[in-house]
Amino acid sequence: VDCGRKYFNVESINAIIDSASAAGMHYVMLAVGNDGLRFLLNDMSLTVNGTTYDSKSVSAAIHTANKAYDNKKSYNPYTLGDTSNVDVEELTETDMNAIMRHANDKGVQIIPLINTPGHMDSILYAASSLTGTDCSYSGSARTIDVNNATAVGFTQALLQKYIDYFKGKGCKFFNMGADEYANDTGNPSFNTGMYR
Repeated sequence: VDCGRKYFNVESINAIIDSASAAGMHYVMLAVGNDGLRFLLNDMSLTVNGTTYDSKSVSAAIHTANKAYDNKKSYNPYTLGDTSNVDVEELTETDMNAIMRHANDKGVQIIPLINTPGHMDSILYAASSLTGTDCSYSGSARTIDVNNATAVGFTQALLQKYIDYFKGKGCKFFNMGADEYANDTGNPSFNTGMYR
């Protein structure tokens, strides 16, 4: 479920889980981080290379980037026609807790996906704006420079928060995507020296 590029509310995701369960499926992958990042934890504070970024600042940067992404793509983030809160772009931790409980009740394992090092539009924006460092690879709007210690440190700190959250909810898998490095630059080069 690509709920990174477009916001899906709890009811929509639970309906997908219901359909998967009814079809005898045991897994649903939620791509909460794919271009956009549509799930914010209660504590989004990050420490990167000895500098701490407070939760409110990290959440605000990601929210701003999600709004800009939607505007650029002309996406309507409301999947069920509910426009009562036009500023909703992300699931909250309370929302995800409810989704996880529902999936468990239906016998469906959630596999979270946060795409890295590409398809990180909102995360890359947050990393660059908060750290004051250009974290992008060759001007990419969605791919971090894997040779940039700040970009890598920010990404690792952010991913660890989500890995810990989902592990605490009983998830056995976590997908990092790892596809299409800098596909928006016209020069999506990833050489063997960059794998480290």
